[in-house]
Amino acid sequence: MRRHDLAYVREGVAVRFLCGTLDGSLSARVAEWITAGRPLVVARQPTYCTDVLLGLTLPAAEARRRVGCLIKRGDLLQVHRPLTIADCLHCLPDKVAARIATLASSLAAVGVRVGVYGSLAWEALSGDRYRHPDSDVDLICDVASVAEADACLRLLAAAAGMPCPLDGEVRFPNGCAVAWRELAAAWGKNNARVLVKGEANAGLLPLSVIVEQFNKAVLHG
Repeated sequence: MRRHDLAYVREGVAVRFLCGTLDGSLSARVAEWITAGRPLVVARQPTYCTDVLLGLTLPAAEARRRVGCLIKRGDLLQVHRPLTIADCLHCLPDKVAARIATLASSLAAVGVRVGVYGSLAWEALSGDRYRHPDSDVDLICDVASVAEADACLRLLAAAAGMPCPLDGEVRFPNGCAVAWRELAAAWGKNNARVLVKGEANAGLLPLSVIVEQFNKAVLHG
């Protein structure tokens, strides 16, 4: 189970909220979401408890409010990888969808596994409106080697001029991820520091440390 994965939970599950007591209508809204068979998204996991932290972003009509939900691990039914680009193309204008589909094919050709998160994924999952004309397309790109990371960054940079903003992260085998634009700016500069997002924490690290961890993950994979 990793950040951005989709978690399906048991109907009627007891949900605690990360920000404490919320109004009853919001609690009911979360319960309605789960009852409809829709997943929550795996968040960065807190180190202070054994419960699982999941996230829900409500549609644009509800101000895209973000809700953190804590549930017991035993109430998880299934956990799936994020949606693929192909799962989400129907939510995009034709000219954007064509460019994103081409990018997906190019990334797959170099071995990069790509998932979609953020507003595009929520819209594809629910059928509700989340996006606006300037919304990003958020991608999580899993790479299995330094060569794949290099190819991934080149392809993302080449696609950055598409008709909608392209955002997201490149994730290494050990689970640490870096925003792709930040990683691209630091790539090849071993002393450059980048914000690394792990499964339980986040912090600044030199690029050399990230690449070293990446290589160890490959060796022990």
